[in-house]
Amino acid sequence: MSILIRKITGDTSENYVRLAEESWNLPELFKSFEIWLNEHANNLPPKHEWIVDIGFSPRENANGGGPILSIELMQKCISFNMTIWLSEYSNDEE
Repeated sequence: MSILIRKITGDTSENYVRLAEESWNLPELFKSFEIWLNEHANNLPPKHEWIVDIGFSPRENANGGGPILSIELMQKCISFNMTIWLSEYSNDEE
């Protein structure tokens, strides 16, 4: 799946950017999103709502753990009006 960032304008949405297209690993995807947001946040069109759809597959033999959502990342998402969706797909979807 990857990360699909969509811009919401009124009642419609449009795809804005896709990140990490070959990754299904949730910690890796969050890292990619955080890097992208740090590099591009100041260039985002103002006064929009955003959806950050992160598609991932469960890790085989995972025993817990996962990505850390830092306060800084959460504050940036709030300041840019971003909602994060976590879309889980079975390993068969890869």
